[in-house]
Amino acid sequence: MRLPFYLLSCISTLIVPDQEAAALAPLPRLEALPHLINPLVSLPQLLSSFSSLMHSLLPIISYNASPTTLGIYTILCGLFLYTASKMFGFGSRNQFVVAGRTAVITGGSEGMGKAVACQLSEKGANIVLVARTVSKLQEALEAAKGSATHTDRQRFHYISADLTDAAECDRVMAEVTEWNDGQAPDIVWCCAGYCNPGFFAETPVQTLRDQMDTVYWTAANTAHAILRRWLVPISPSQQMPLPPRHLIFTCSTLAFVPIAGYAPYSPAKAAIRSLSDTLSQEIEIYNATDVKVHTVFPMGILSPGFDNEQKLKPELTKKLEAADKPQTPREVASIAIKALERGEYMITTMFVGDVMKGSALGGSQRNSFIRDTFTGWLSNLLFLHVSPDLRRQAWHWGEKHGVPSRPRA
Repeated sequence: MRLPFYLLSCISTLIVPDQEAAALAPLPRLEALPHLINPLVSLPQLLSSFSSLMHSLLPIISYNASPTTLGIYTILCGLFLYTASKMFGFGSRNQFVVAGRTAVITGGSEGMGKAVACQLSEKGANIVLVARTVSKLQEALEAAKGSATHTDRQRFHYISADLTDAAECDRVMAEVTEWNDGQAPDIVWCCAGYCNPGFFAETPVQTLRDQMDTVYWTAANTAHAILRRWLVPISPSQQMPLPPRHLIFTCSTLAFVPIAGYAPYSPAKAAIRSLSDTLSQEIEIYNATDVKVHTVFPMGILSPGFDNEQKLKPELTKKLEAADKPQTPREVASIAIKALERGEYMITTMFVGDVMKGSALGGSQRNSFIRDTFTGWLSNLLFLHVSPDLRRQAWHWGEKHGVPSRPRA
């Protein structure tokens, strides 16, 4: 993917003198740059990339480089060192300990939710799955049990419920609390929902409402039910404070960069992001509690829901999102859990998602001031080109294929 090289070209054109820009123009020697902010890279790859980068930079630095050039490369090297320390946990503790704790996963009967359940089970968590279909819940629960590391101590349970109903969410949390010896669950991960793509004007209003119900309201109802149990001040007589509880939303990179053809789905995901940002502030009101809010922003996930989505998706949408290479549920779950262990708030699962996040950070809480600021600068330069290009492609597609027909009112 040539994306980082395009960004570097923009920067060199803007701030580096012409003769120095010429030195940067070929760009192959900086092919290590994507690994600086790629969440998928392994430690050996990262070290190899750093070695290549240093071999590229040393000849430039040794020949009377200007302060501007030296500054750029110093920032890049500093970014590398800082990012490496964060990515691989040097000097940091695990901020998402799950062993012996109880985790509720909504939408846990298949796809990402099922993968999350299995991986948390591998780490020693007690698992409660929530979804509508009992047969799928039973199958997923057996998979989670099969992943357990301490079968004699870990416990497993499922609850069939319609989470679009707030009363059902309250029932779920009450049942989990009773099952968990009178204690509210420690972790709630919202994975429920599905995507029904289509052009806005061609989509029935009822479908628009259904998408908001199944995507946003399942998450909002669940969050409301658990926070009313969590956000209770700890009494002074309590000897040991509770370890942090975690509320995790599953969102989408479409909350950062909407794409034509996702009009029924994207607004609901944007609403989840807004709710998460708001809650990250509101929980500070409850001084004596320790609740952490996180949001995961995956791109395409290979699952039964994705297969159905592909059947409904307009051809234009498939063209516009060609850069999105779907990941497996297990891969997304693994990346998300590692990011939670680092204490991240906004979690993306691939480099393209990181760039999309950088273009739309706004007032959201940052994971890393240096990394997010740097990515934001690069992303905003990139989207000077990308945003007009998305509209241009939509125009040409309509010109070639004709305006979509609609039944007359």
